[in-house]
Amino acid sequence: MTAHSPIDATTYAELQEIMADEFAEIIDFFITDTESSLELLQHCVDTQDSAQVGTICHKLKSSSKIIGAFALADITHLLEGYKDHQDQPTAFLHITQMREEFVSVLAWLKQQPAIA
Repeated sequence: MTAHSPIDATTYAELQEIMADEFAEIIDFFITDTESSLELLQHCVDTQDSAQVGTICHKLKSSSKIIGAFALADITHLLEGYKDHQDQPTAFLHITQMREEFVSVLAWLKQQPAIA
């Protein structure tokens, strides 16, 4: 394997095949939902709402895995632990890592053939 790919191409292709006509809608929803989740996560960490961080991360981790964004799911899993330890500096680091990985995911998605 060469450089890190933000999306597992096999998982992505399998989802595309399974979902057919609904695939573009799923990807669009993933993008908009992840963008809003990242903003909400930042707010929840800022206000130390650890229970909400856990809930959002659990959902985001699942949706990331579905499209094959396994690195994003792994980082999200790390932040999900905030609900147990409330470590602010570590939570801020994980949110930063999630944002960076999401930028890579978006770039990868934009390189795919038009799905809309």
